[in-house]
Amino acid sequence: MDQFKATNFTQPSNLAAAIATGKTLLGVGVSFPSTETAKKVALTGYDWAFIDAEHAPFTPVLLADIIQTISFHSQGKMIPVIRVPSHEPSFIGVALDAGASGIVLPHTETREQAQNLVNLCRFPPEGKRSYPPWSWIPGINDQVPEGETIATMSNKHVVCIAQIESALGVENAEDIISLEGIDCVMIGIGDLQMDMGYKLDWNNSDPKYVAAIDKVEGLARKYNKPLVGFAFPEMKAVFEDRVRRGYQLFMSAADSYSMVYGLTAGGFQARQMIADIQATMKEEQEAKTKKANGVSNGQYVPEKEAKEASTTTVEA
Repeated sequence: MDQFKATNFTQPSNLAAAIATGKTLLGVGVSFPSTETAKKVALTGYDWAFIDAEHAPFTPVLLADIIQTISFHSQGKMIPVIRVPSHEPSFIGVALDAGASGIVLPHTETREQAQNLVNLCRFPPEGKRSYPPWSWIPGINDQVPEGETIATMSNKHVVCIAQIESALGVENAEDIISLEGIDCVMIGIGDLQMDMGYKLDWNNSDPKYVAAIDKVEGLARKYNKPLVGFAFPEMKAVFEDRVRRGYQLFMSAADSYSMVYGLTAGGFQARQMIADIQATMKEEQEAKTKKANGVSNGQYVPEKEAKEASTTTVEA
């Protein structure tokens, strides 16, 4: 991802250009509101980080710190993408001013909401984003390629992602996806299933639900808007399905899952190893005891009987 780095790590990397290559971009989920965790995540080599401020307790200040931690500690090779907690503008502005390259707007249900996302992410004349005077200091970290300004560069680099996850969103999907300025589409399969009256099922094959997914994915292909989604390698069928369906921004790991599953697997393995070693130690100890007490013709001879046999032999 070196070729998509910004001139300065406080600026957004060119996620739009990375997507334009058509390559699958591998992502990692960030749910821990911790800069220490973010430092480690930044070293893992994924193409982008899905920082989930909707379902994790991020404050605006901490969100900005984690965005910059990811950018700096990956040397610009991992691109921060933020799912904001709501439609109100403050988190979007904070994330972009900190150098985020993508914004995911959850629960996008109407064209008006999608247009609001574009307005908040793009500087005029493409949107209504306010210029941040404290983010890029003139002559210090505002260097951009010749012919560009911070505003024009940001407008070209930043990606707007509409997340559709309700029956109403599916109904209005074409109005949302066809909007100029919406760059990618994400389907919130969990919320969509619950909104449609289903229990959460990764392999839901109900025709009504399948038709909803097919509609959104079909419209994304029609309007050339790449799909954003996730599946972990352990979810083999879902993972293969996402790849076959052409999901381009593909999150395949997450800090919380990796920690919990990794520690759980490590603990299980350690317990099993300890049990096996202790069983071997017991067998070894029994063998030593038998050897110490004597063995006759390959048969174990109890210590008492061995002494009696020895005494009888002497008396004879």
